[in-house]
Amino acid sequence: MHKKHIRGTVDGVGILSYIVMTLFAVLCFFPFYYIFIVSISDPDKVREGAMILYPQGFSLEAYEVTLTHARFYSSLKVSVIRTLVGTALGVVFSSALAYAVSRPYLRGRKWLTLFLIFTMLFNGGMIPTYLVVRYTGLIDTIWALIIPNMINTFNVIVLINFFRAVPAELEESAKMDGANDIIIFIRLMIPVAMPSIATITLFIAVYHWNALTDGILYINTSTKKPLQVYLNDIVVAGQTQDMFQDASARWMPTMSLKTATIFASTLPILIVYPFLQKYFVKGVMVGSVKG
Repeated sequence: MHKKHIRGTVDGVGILSYIVMTLFAVLCFFPFYYIFIVSISDPDKVREGAMILYPQGFSLEAYEVTLTHARFYSSLKVSVIRTLVGTALGVVFSSALAYAVSRPYLRGRKWLTLFLIFTMLFNGGMIPTYLVVRYTGLIDTIWALIIPNMINTFNVIVLINFFRAVPAELEESAKMDGANDIIIFIRLMIPVAMPSIATITLFIAVYHWNALTDGILYINTSTKKPLQVYLNDIVVAGQTQDMFQDASARWMPTMSLKTATIFASTLPILIVYPFLQKYFVKGVMVGSVKG
């Protein structure tokens, strides 16, 4: 009887967990669902406030206005370039730094590690960072969005732990064959650490795609601003009527334009993320490797 009671309690806790997680998933999914049904509903119904839980009519006019807006494509182009270039440079520099710090024979390795950890706990703040970017001539260029975010301390620490876990015998055998540190890093360490590097690549790419603050601070020209700043101008600043100058947008409800723009902008990451989620979980496990 005692074992049956324990088993029943465990089953009850499991069912309750499933119910709670299901409700949480619904709460997370509902905002995306609501944005989608508003964006495809009849603009007149949206203007009347008739939206509840399902679309009212069907119309793609909001998407036609959004996808024909020149700034949408310029902002999308900036975000794509920033994500590709920023991710490539971030992976290269983070991997190189992590490999160097992970080697026990590097002079001053402990001090360098402490310096990295210090930068993760403390930073100069918004104004000093802005002054650095300004006086280096990066303001209003795409490099202001890439160079200051090139190295993330958390990503470096994850890679350091992975490189430390690689057996030292592999490196010793490569050195016996005449390989130097650069050849070992490129031909040996990178292939071995590819799962960890793939995880870091996703971390960096998602960060660059979602970044907002630096685009607001460092970019002044509207055509050079990334996609997230474009969304902020529409959703938060309420500049819909000012940004869409064509006649078709004048009678379009603001809510329809906002939801269509949001969904069109987030659709790429919504499509890709489910296939890459396992790498985020793997990244957590990689970061827990004991060095």
